[in-house]
Amino acid sequence: MSVPSQQGPGEDLVPAWGRKLTVPCPQCTLATQRHRTLDFDGVNIYRSQAGPDPARVVEGEDPTVERVWIALMPGDYPARLFADTEVYHLVGGIAWPGPHHRDYGNAKVAHNACCPGLHRSPPASSRGAGELWRAMRLRLTRGSGRPTD
Repeated sequence: MSVPSQQGPGEDLVPAWGRKLTVPCPQCTLATQRHRTLDFDGVNIYRSQAGPDPARVVEGEDPTVERVWIALMPGDYPARLFADTEVYHLVGGIAWPGPHHRDYGNAKVAHNACCPGLHRSPPASSRGAGELWRAMRLRLTRGSGRPTD
């Protein structure tokens, strides 16, 4: 199962106050919603860009706070159809990993989990990612007038 990339879209595409939140994916050109996110550091707290060994943070020093952006698919999807690493929920404008208990089974999905520009064949990480990949490929094909390979 692949983990969605946390790579940012580049400074020119990162939303800021007064800028559009929905931007095209650089790989497939389909619309994505960019949100700031925090990674779980694997120990007990969430913080921006938790390092590979968060247990060894130097005492008394705060970790460097850098904005981390993730591309999410517009809309809500059944969380049960996606792998845990592909599912997010929004609280206070921040994308948090996993579904939210008040979303009644719906969740946001990481675009990289199903991006046709990143995956040559349907992703096998989850049923939902594979279905979204097929739908996005079909949309791209219809928009370009080219048959799929």
